[in-house]
Amino acid sequence: MITRYFVFIIFKENYPMKICFLFILFGIIGRGAFPQATIYKDFKNHFDMHDVKGCFILHDQSDKKYIMYNPDLCDSGYIPVSTFKIPHAVIALEEKLISDKDQVIKWNGHQWPHDAWNQDQTLETAMKFSCIWVFFKFAEELGIEKYYHHVNEFDYGNKDLTGPPTRFWLSGSFRISAKEQIEFLEKLYNYDLPVSKSSIDIVKDIIVLEHTDKYKLSGKTGSGVLKDNEYIRWLVGYLEKAGEVYFYAMNFKTNDYDKTKNARYEITKSIFTELNLLE
Repeated sequence: MITRYFVFIIFKENYPMKICFLFILFGIIGRGAFPQATIYKDFKNHFDMHDVKGCFILHDQSDKKYIMYNPDLCDSGYIPVSTFKIPHAVIALEEKLISDKDQVIKWNGHQWPHDAWNQDQTLETAMKFSCIWVFFKFAEELGIEKYYHHVNEFDYGNKDLTGPPTRFWLSGSFRISAKEQIEFLEKLYNYDLPVSKSSIDIVKDIIVLEHTDKYKLSGKTGSGVLKDNEYIRWLVGYLEKAGEVYFYAMNFKTNDYDKTKNARYEITKSIFTELNLLE
């Protein structure tokens, strides 16, 4: 609409053609307040290897460039499941539910299906093992209104926490897209959230997945039920290499929960390899 409006005005007023061209150019740029280059790439083969359909988005912050596969899916909202543990940990630290990554959180003896959960935890181990009861405990202690406050402050997803108040990130109306995951991660990484630097630093430290002499990969997985025999799997985070940072988010749907356990890492790292980001 902006471009058409400028074209109408400039030809009606009989401006010189060079000036007309500049008006049209600025009209095109004006359609987005922060223009970003988007490159659409075909990463289908990486998903096909695991017999899943999904999306991938990467944002090169220095070049202000997006690389995207399946853009419609990148804009589709899904339950955040355990990817919410990143903002959740920030919230727990800000609200003084826990003071640092090493404070012991006592296990109450309830038997969970994963052995790593059946012991005392710290914030670091709870993130590493995606220990669900630790975050249930935080939600019980804090109350849903506090989460509404922080989720709105973070502008995280659709901000609709309707559902079980101590499990709203696992079931209910809460939704976030891959693109929105990127937006949140950028704010986290750049200290652009209304929280203390120390809370962000602790969370950055506990979400590191790999650290080699060439790169540091940080992120969090997530898995959840969409409907009978259909699951969503996430991996979101950022890659630091040679002074640059690349934010990424991927998800896919699957009917085979067990078979796709490692597919998130394998798909993401194979795409990074194709993009020459791990060399």
